[in-house]
Amino acid sequence: MLTLINLRSRAEQPCASTPRLRSRHSGVALALLGLASLSGSACGKKDAEEGAAAAGTTGGEGPLAVAPAPASAATGNAATAAANPWGSPEADKGQPLPPRKALAGGAQSDYNDGRRAAQSGDLAGARSKFEAVVAADPNAYLALHALGVISDREGRESQAIDYYRKALRVQPDYEESARGIVSINVRQGQSDRALQFMQPLAQQWERNLLLQAYYADLLTQLNRPADAITAARAALRRDERFVPAMLSLVRANIRAGKLELADSILEQALGVDEKNAQLHYLKGKRLADDAKLSEAITEFKRAVELDPDFAEARMELGLRLLAGANYDEALQQLQVVDKLTPKVVEVQLALGDAYRSKGQWVEAKTAFDKALRMRSDLPQAHFNLALLYMTSGAAYPGPDVLTSLGKAKEEFAAYRTQMGSRLPRDDASAAYLDDIEKSIAREQKRIEREKKAAERGARTDAGGTQ
Repeated sequence: MLTLINLRSRAEQPCASTPRLRSRHSGVALALLGLASLSGSACGKKDAEEGAAAAGTTGGEGPLAVAPAPASAATGNAATAAANPWGSPEADKGQPLPPRKALAGGAQSDYNDGRRAAQSGDLAGARSKFEAVVAADPNAYLALHALGVISDREGRESQAIDYYRKALRVQPDYEESARGIVSINVRQGQSDRALQFMQPLAQQWERNLLLQAYYADLLTQLNRPADAITAARAALRRDERFVPAMLSLVRANIRAGKLELADSILEQALGVDEKNAQLHYLKGKRLADDAKLSEAITEFKRAVELDPDFAEARMELGLRLLAGANYDEALQQLQVVDKLTPKVVEVQLALGDAYRSKGQWVEAKTAFDKALRMRSDLPQAHFNLALLYMTSGAAYPGPDVLTSLGKAKEEFAAYRTQMGSRLPRDDASAAYLDDIEKSIAREQKRIEREKKAAERGARTDAGGTQ
């Protein structure tokens, strides 16, 4: 799962001029679109495919499991040991995992109602149901976790962490709440804090294979691919078909530059679980890296089909559709991402560009302004606002073209100031500013011609009435 990989805060390097005005988005790395999953997860060998499906979700926009399953290591045997390409099984090594208790009494019904409400977008209704579950059963760690997910979706990160910690006090190895805490820490730029939290937890509960996969993902995010590979391989020694660990191994090898090996493992994982949304997402990313954009879009669509709440896949799909001038569908995808991840700056940049491309100037300005409220030093937002004013003409903000062009100049100036020494010599804003100056000159001449024509017309009319 990719929620442990941060979105870049650096400005994207400007691109060469193209027929369509090019906006700026920070490079969308693989996460922090994500919050934490509402799913229970399975790590046992007999539940490997179910566990893979649970792990193939993206944070708070992940699917909701019908019931929790124990996160346990696989049980190895001699035949498995001989066939396992990752090493010898270590199923009996490590501290036994704490049992996972079912919901008490009628709490299960309220929990299911809360899941349905969350899936329909009714966060207030979902919160009410999950609070009722906790009131009936204070040890309902799934409901505590779900309240953390809802808080995270609502932008209440401190409250979310409190709920995740409460869930972990009840179920000390609950990997989804651990992932939720790590995701928030990384999103806030506290990667060291994320590692300090996750590392001892993964070491304590080494039989929890999904927890090991999440730990490996964090190590990859921290640019420690060799350590991530070690962690993922340890999980695979217990269960060679455990897809979340295979995913972690793919990501780590990509980060290490071992692309052929990563692609090979990715295909192996798809052979185990073709319906894993994360696998299709990663395959889409690899295809996009190879400039196979049509095939990449197909994979991103498959990922979204398998997991409609997969924010990263929708984000990638939206960006690719936007680049291909499929503005309507791109906007639809990005609007969903915005609902799932309301506090991610890069989503607002992409959403604003989609609105701009459709000529919805007010909505575009709203998205860019929201991005700037999230992060004041955001040159990409000023660049995109400049494009908005360049393309809106007299339509926005009004009352005439010169006003819009003037505001475009102001935004490009703000962009260049914030970029500072990072601004390349051939930055596209220089060419755009040159175009703006020429457009202003043309518009001023047009206005002057119309003014003179009107004056001549007035003199003619006056002469005709004498």
